[in-house]
This record gives sequence, structure tokens and C-alpha cells, in this order.
Amino acid sequence: MKMAPSLIAIAMAAMGATAVHAADDIYFGAGAGAAHFNGLKKVEGVNVGEENAAAANAFVGYNFTENFGTELGYQYTGRGNTNGNRYESQGGTLSGIGRLPLNSDISLFAEGGAYWGHTDGRGTSDTKVSPLAGVGATYKVNDALDLQARYRYMWDVADLHADNVRYKSNQSVATLEAVYHPFRTSYVAPAPAPVVEEAPAPAPQVVEKNFALNSDVLFAFGKDSLKPEGVAALNSLYQQIVEFQPKDGNAVVVGYTDRIGSDAYNQKLSESRARTVANFLVSKGMAAGKVAVEGRGEANPVTGTKCDGVKAKAQLISCLAPDRRVEVRVSGVQEVKE
Repeated sequence: MKMAPSLIAIAMAAMGATAVHAADDIYFGAGAGAAHFNGLKKVEGVNVGEENAAAANAFVGYNFTENFGTELGYQYTGRGNTNGNRYESQGGTLSGIGRLPLNSDISLFAEGGAYWGHTDGRGTSDTKVSPLAGVGATYKVNDALDLQARYRYMWDVADLHADNVRYKSNQSVATLEAVYHPFRTSYVAPAPAPVVEEAPAPAPQVVEKNFALNSDVLFAFGKDSLKPEGVAALNSLYQQIVEFQPKDGNAVVVGYTDRIGSDAYNQKLSESRARTVANFLVSKGMAAGKVAVEGRGEANPVTGTKCDGVKAKAQLISCLAPDRRVEVRVSGVQEVKE
């Protein structure tokens, strides 16, 4: 089956315009599941029919941002039957994807678009473009692989006329899918080896300096992506590190959260925020092998018991603000001047 040139042109315009600038947001996927031809067994003249069928799909997608992307794909909605005769539909899909991240690994998505399908059944066939809507959930296994579940519904997929009976098919499809991201990477710096350095007298002096930043300045509540004011704060921090930076300097970036949320969620968020700060410092020029990342969740709160009596969530969030922080410890060796 050949796909309509207009569908291909739309996909190329949507996906190719910015692909050169953000190739790490391209992904490929495939899945399998089940389909349902709504009302097929109720068509006049059909004595025995099968509305359920195996389904499969394949697709390529592009994420413009964390929250929006587009997909072009092939959808096989399966083979049913009417009175023992084949009833089959397949075609191309083009949709916009809206995504809502719940945390660094799990996200929900919804899609809307079109299904350009060809249907054979009841002794005739039909090819047409139909509206498509869907929802799903995605789990990030690692940088290269996502697993996701998707449900789609398509209206008026075919308008078949046979034996003076008209059947307009609505179809639903549920699939489990594997999604491959060939260019997606996240940065985790290895722990630096301890620096042991011998020098002639006068012996060099080991020095260390701590820098602390309030997470509310860097990130929105519960998020790990930098705000514009967070970028400005880290630029200022980097200048201070450059002015202090000793010979063979190492840095440890430690993230902390408040006590709101589960231990597992806070641990993951603190690591993710520390990694974001480390990535920024490396992008400014610090050696990747000299930067380590630690997440300590809600440990070592600055506020102590100060906020124990606060019940309202908004007031509690404000009260616990000092606990949400990222600390950068820079250490190394400076020559002692006589």
C-alpha cells in the first residue's frame, strides 16, 4: 500500500525543519497488541463475525520540547472476518504528541492526528483519512530504551457499501511498544580519584571551598531543569570557582531536597538536580573527570524542627525552602608563597 504524497510532505515539514539542530530528540519504535472493529458483528446480513484482531505498529518521532513532539508511523489494525470472509485494515498515521513528565523516568502522553487507512472487507474496499486520538504512558528504562503502553481510537476508518448495507467502521487499538533513542544521553561523572601530590618544601597546601545555592533559585518546585534565573546564578558561581580554582582541583556536587514526598522520589530528585548542575559546570569548561555527583535526598535538613508545626502545604513549602539546596565543594592544592 502506497502512502499519500500529501501525508509524507506534511511529515517531512513537521519533522525535518529542525532535525538538523536537535538530532538527539529523534526516536524509533514498534509495538504489538490488539484491535477491535466496533459493531462489525452487528452489520445487517452478518451471521458470524470476529471483531477482535492482533495489531502492530512502527513509528518514528521527534520531540520539539520536553512536552511536545510529533510522530509518523504505520498502523496495522488487524484482520477480522464477516461470515468467514477477511476484514482487514492498515495504513499510515501522523499525530502530535503532548507529554506530561511525572518524574525523571515516567511520563504520560496524549496524541491527536490522522489515520490514512485502507480497508478490505465485505467484498469491497475503501481508503480514506480519519481522525485519530490516543493516550499512553512511558517508562524510561535507560538512555537508549523506553517501554510504553498506548491506546488509540479512530473514527470512520472505512465507509463500505455492500449488499445495500452501509458500514462505517470505528476502530480501537491497544499496543505495548519499545522505543529506541539512538542519541539520548545523560551525564553522570565518575568519582574522581583522590589526589596525592608530593612537592618540595615549602609543601603545597590542600585547600577546600564550599558554595551553596538555594534550589528554588535554580529549579521550579519538584523539577530538575534550570530556570533562567538559575542559569544566571550558575554563571556567577562558575566565575567564583574560576577565581578560587586551585591546581588539580576536584568538585563534588551534592543535591538535597526537603522532606515533602517519598524517600525514593526525593533521592532521585536530589541526584537529578545535582547532575544538572554538574553538567552545567562541565559545559562551562570544568573537566568531566574532575566532577562527581551525589544525591542525599532529604538528609541533613537546615530547618531542623522549625517547620514541624506548619500544616498548610504552601506555607510548609516556603518554610522548608532552605532545605532544598545544591552544594558544590571544590578542593585541590595551592602553592604556599614564602
